[in-house]
Amino acid sequence: MELEEGWGAMAAVAGPDQKSSAPWEDQELSLLAGFFRTLREVLFRPGEFFENLGREGWAEPLAFALIVSSVGLLGAIFWQLLVLAPAGGNLGDAAGLLPFGDLGPGWLMALMAASPVLALANLGAGGICWWGSVALMGAGRDFTPAWRIFCYAQGGMALALIPFFGMLVAGIWVLALLYCGVKQVYGISAGASLGALAIFLTLQGALALSLILGLAATLALLGFLLLLLG
Repeated sequence: MELEEGWGAMAAVAGPDQKSSAPWEDQELSLLAGFFRTLREVLFRPGEFFENLGREGWAEPLAFALIVSSVGLLGAIFWQLLVLAPAGGNLGDAAGLLPFGDLGPGWLMALMAASPVLALANLGAGGICWWGSVALMGAGRDFTPAWRIFCYAQGGMALALIPFFGMLVAGIWVLALLYCGVKQVYGISAGASLGALAIFLTLQGALALSLILGLAATLALLGFLLLLLG
C-alpha cells in the first residue's frame, strides 16, 4: 500500500498489483458473486471495507447503488401492497406508520414501475449533496472518492426488504455507513465525520423543501391559469 498526499493522512490506495478492495469491481468474479460479497462486507464489515476502498472509478459504484436502491424501494412498496390488499386499500390510522401510507394501490404500482428512475435521481442529488458536505468539512474536493463512499453506503438499502419498517431501518443504516465511510476513507475525526453527516442532512432537507415549494407554486400557477381561461 502507498500513501498519497491530499487523500487524507489515514487513506490508503491499492498498489497497481492489487485487486480492487470491492469484490463488485473484481473482474475475476461473476457479477452475482461480486455483488453479494460486496453487500456482505458493506453491511457486516464496513470499517474494513471503507478503510481499504480505492478512489478510482465511478461507474461500478453507481451500478451497485442503483441495483440495491431499486430493489430496496421495490421491497418496501411490495410489503405495503401486501397489507393494502386485505385491507381493501384503506389502512386507516396505520397508514402513518408506513413510508407510503397515504398512497393507494395505483400510485404504489406506479412507484414500483418508476423505482429505477427514482433511485437514480436520488443517487444523483444525494451524491452531489454528500460531495459538498465532505468538501465543506475540508476532507477533500475530489468528487470521485466521495461518490464511491456514497454509492457503496447504499448497501444499507438492502435492509428495506425487511417487512413494513425496512425503509426506516435502511435509512438509519445508510447514514451510519456514510459516517463510517468518510471517517475511514479520509481519516478525519469522529466530530468532523458527524459534521459532514449533519451538513448532508441539512442539504437534503433544503433540497426536498425547495422541490415541494416549487411543485406547490407550479400547481398554484396552473390553477390560476385555468381560472383565467375558464
